[in-house]
Amino acid sequence: MKKQYMLLAINAEGNSVYIDDVPNGAKCNCHCADCGGELIAKNNGKIKHHHFAHANGNDSLKCSQTALHLLAKKVIAEESRIPIPKNNTIVFHEADSIELEKYMEDIRPDIYATCESRPFIVEILVTHETDEEKQHKIVAHQISAVEIDLSEMTFESKEDVKNAVFNPRNIKILYNDDERMISERKDSLSRFGIKIPMRRGCVIPCPYAKNYVTRNFCEQCVFCFSESKEYIKCGIIMPIVVNKKTRDTANIIANQSMVMFPKEAEKYNKSHFGFRLREAVKNAYMSQILLRR
Repeated sequence: MKKQYMLLAINAEGNSVYIDDVPNGAKCNCHCADCGGELIAKNNGKIKHHHFAHANGNDSLKCSQTALHLLAKKVIAEESRIPIPKNNTIVFHEADSIELEKYMEDIRPDIYATCESRPFIVEILVTHETDEEKQHKIVAHQISAVEIDLSEMTFESKEDVKNAVFNPRNIKILYNDDERMISERKDSLSRFGIKIPMRRGCVIPCPYAKNYVTRNFCEQCVFCFSESKEYIKCGIIMPIVVNKKTRDTANIIANQSMVMFPKEAEKYNKSHFGFRLREAVKNAYMSQILLRR
């Protein structure tokens, strides 16, 4: 664990402030977020990196790491976007809301955010990584979570921290709730979906296209699940939604490997899925000809 430049402090009003946003020297009127000691701002030079220092000279490792942890959270809150797991990779999504250190009964995540009404958790690793107990609690809450690892880097500016926070290589997935929802969707389709027979690789008939379509179309359709070579489970009346609370009112759909946000689902239906459907209808005539042979 590396000692960091102290780039963040607490001012007289109790707000966190960046080193370049305060007067130089003792006039900054700031104290350490960890030990509460008086700080001086060293931000008037052009050679050394700007940073806070303890007035008594006791710049400890713990104090610098606490400052880094706070700065990372502040950067994410200011940017109003968070890393989220998607298809087992990390993507960045605009947040509707961000809360720091939100109390959730049995856990208090570094960052609790919502994206299009769906909750996400972001943990910042500076000194201690998320332990197994906390991961189990996150899973119990059914909230996708990631951890940003800053423990082995040295930061000289706020821009350095920003670049590291939004670098996918520094982020690992703690829990991806998409996998649970996709599994739940397939289970629901298996138990409650419309069971439609196939013949010679064609679905007879597709309730969406209202005609014969090729099996290839159904495998890419967001409403279907292939149970066997003889049957397709169609869930056209059972779209998946992002969480249980909105399941009765939201209109979110998922294909066999993805959970979508509302805007993504709308775009998908108007473009890719709409195109696939039109192609299926065009091919319906050929399918019927083949079946009649």
